[in-house]
Amino acid sequence: MLDRIPKPVLFILMMSAWGGAIILFQLVRLNAFNLDEGAAMALLLNWSVSDQIINPVTTYGGPDFRALLFIPLGLYWPGSIVAAKVFTLAFCFAAALFLYNWSKTTDNKESALIASGLFLISPVLIYLADTIAVAPFLLTVFGAGFYLDKKYRTSPHTISSLYFVQMLVIAIAITLHPMGLAYPLALAWQWYKNPKSDKQKKQVWIGIAITVFVILAMQTGWIDIAWGSNPLISLHNAIMGYNLREPYLEHWIGGAVVIIPLLFLIFRDFKRLADNLMGSMLIISIVIGLTAADQNWALIAIAVLLYRGIPALITINKSSKALNFMGQRGIVFGAIMVVSLLFMQADKSYAIQISSEVLTPRDQLIQRLAEEALDPDKPFLAASQWPAQTMIVCKRDVLRLPPAKENGPELLKIIKGITHIIFNHRDIKNNALARNVAELSGHTETIDIQPSGVIVKIRETASEQVQSPEVHPQATGGNNPESSGKAGKEK
Repeated sequence: MLDRIPKPVLFILMMSAWGGAIILFQLVRLNAFNLDEGAAMALLLNWSVSDQIINPVTTYGGPDFRALLFIPLGLYWPGSIVAAKVFTLAFCFAAALFLYNWSKTTDNKESALIASGLFLISPVLIYLADTIAVAPFLLTVFGAGFYLDKKYRTSPHTISSLYFVQMLVIAIAITLHPMGLAYPLALAWQWYKNPKSDKQKKQVWIGIAITVFVILAMQTGWIDIAWGSNPLISLHNAIMGYNLREPYLEHWIGGAVVIIPLLFLIFRDFKRLADNLMGSMLIISIVIGLTAADQNWALIAIAVLLYRGIPALITINKSSKALNFMGQRGIVFGAIMVVSLLFMQADKSYAIQISSEVLTPRDQLIQRLAEEALDPDKPFLAASQWPAQTMIVCKRDVLRLPPAKENGPELLKIIKGITHIIFNHRDIKNNALARNVAELSGHTETIDIQPSGVIVKIRETASEQVQSPEVHPQATGGNNPESSGKAGKEK
């Protein structure tokens, strides 16, 4: 009966059922807390363009190209976090669908179905969907690139629309995460190893080189990347779940257990993975991602573990001489039960945290700042280490942190108009700024201090005590005629 349903309709029904279950079981929160900073920046950019509102988000730097993918959100659902979460869940399902089709062509339908089912309930996928992180989008881009390359190879034209679409998809992948570089590298390798023609190979290489050079020169994307993250900790959280109250706990036992079969599978299936574009992208992304082995890297590692591990288990199980069910699928069935129970237990724990409104330490800090912004008649202009998420939560104008100066009084000169500063004072990148703020004890008031950061309020009389025409453009929101006029009069 299912064979009579068109595949696109069937996939949409399955996606709707899965996404509806995720929302029904409260596995994603429907507010802006625990939001990825890059996703927040892309959403703000789309919302401001669609509503034609001047927004300081343009001073934050170049967003990643999720801003292109979020265009429908800006057109039809501006300002809606719920729509953004549903949109991300659709990309999560699309990633699983691409991986399923890839696995089905390299192994068999049975292993692809089992791996896809476990992938869709994995704690790391649920967590990244809740944060609107880059990995689900990156995997979808990898899958789209795999599909586009097959279509392009069957095209009779050397330069066609498929060629330029593939270059655009490469550009999107590169801006999302350093692992996105795996796409152009894998594509170049596949065309070197298996070219359709020498002329077409040169055209593909030229397109890849130009696209990579332009995107890297633009210095866009790669927002809030966790460089130097411990891969064992990321893998542990990916399978055991996430503790929002204590996200910095360095548990790594689960990661150490998982990484052993992962390395074995990569070594065992290296040739098979390297023989096709999707497998090459996954391997290269895991290697490149070790420089920033965050939860986005962990999702790709778990995908390789599931989509290569299930076929390996089936092969081992089939080597048994017993012809009954337990002899042919006993090991596989046992592994599915253990992994699914482990994943669902972690998902249940995460849902309880969301329903209990548990916030991460960083979100607790931003929530405290939001309390300061409740009164619309009260002056409020914050400078934040996480400006995009802070703006969405506070619903007020927020700027990025000002640069550190030689001393506190010099900093005070460039932050005229700023009422609050929120940042992680323990972050090594903020050491100089923290020293500047500490030298302004007479001009500032500490609203809250937590292990995740500090909120400092600038006293209203602070800017009046420093007569200077210097105004930091990012601290005033750009060209402001009134502030420029006042500065000229003071001079």
